[in-house]
Amino acid sequence: MQKKVSIVVCCYNQGKYLSEAIESILLQTYKEWECIIINDGSSDDTEKISLVYENRDRRIHYIYQDNQGVCKARNNAIDAAQGEYILCLDADDKISNNYLELAVKELDDDPDVAVVACDYQYFGRDFRIKKLEPYSIEKLMGHNLFVNCSMFRKSDFIRVNGFNENMVAGLEDWDFWLSVLEDGGKVKYLNGVHFYYRIKPMKYSRNYSTKKRENFIKLREQMWRNHKELYSNVYSTPYYSEEYRQIANSIEYKIGKKVFAIFSFLISILKIR
Repeated sequence: MQKKVSIVVCCYNQGKYLSEAIESILLQTYKEWECIIINDGSSDDTEKISLVYENRDRRIHYIYQDNQGVCKARNNAIDAAQGEYILCLDADDKISNNYLELAVKELDDDPDVAVVACDYQYFGRDFRIKKLEPYSIEKLMGHNLFVNCSMFRKSDFIRVNGFNENMVAGLEDWDFWLSVLEDGGKVKYLNGVHFYYRIKPMKYSRNYSTKKRENFIKLREQMWRNHKELYSNVYSTPYYSEEYRQIANSIEYKIGKKVFAIFSFLISILKIR
């Protein structure tokens, strides 16, 4: 029977965490889902664990591919997915037990909603809660606003030709959200924390290499090329937009703005006198 939601779990040598991710799916209050575990050429026990869950629950399906990266893995899994709505969950993360129920309702209630996102909490080596800032396409151009585990429509995935496979080195989620939203569409934030993001030692984290300055600049330049028409109206390169955000959020900039405001106020008083 066709399911409403397809959950795509990409796994590359994350077998030791995979059971936690799948168990968080099995605990969902919303039951009309399928889960596709795609093994991106792992050399650990990912396949063994996946087959145990596939035999345990008919809603779980296992796919193997030679290592090609997360973009290709997600694209292949979503191509095979039967669900109207898609949720990508990394094999080392987890979701709350009512995430699917709440997200599906938002997409069902409003056909103009393209992305449903939520606040999230770190776990593992950190336990901070991260709240999402208000959405605008301009902000999304400047920096990523959502976690990868946000729900979207498969029809939009098809419309934008999936995840750009030229983003294999990182930032593929951010690039994908731009593809989905650059021509319009609403974003809905759920109340509360519904996604749990595992923080691992830096040397084991893919995000660590992504954030290295040289690699980050190259990826931002690729994003600019992927969305050249959108970006060229605002930023000369997308890298500069990130630099502006860092400057605007710096303590020095904020203090400078306050000092300037006080100075301007004093000047206006002197002019009045």
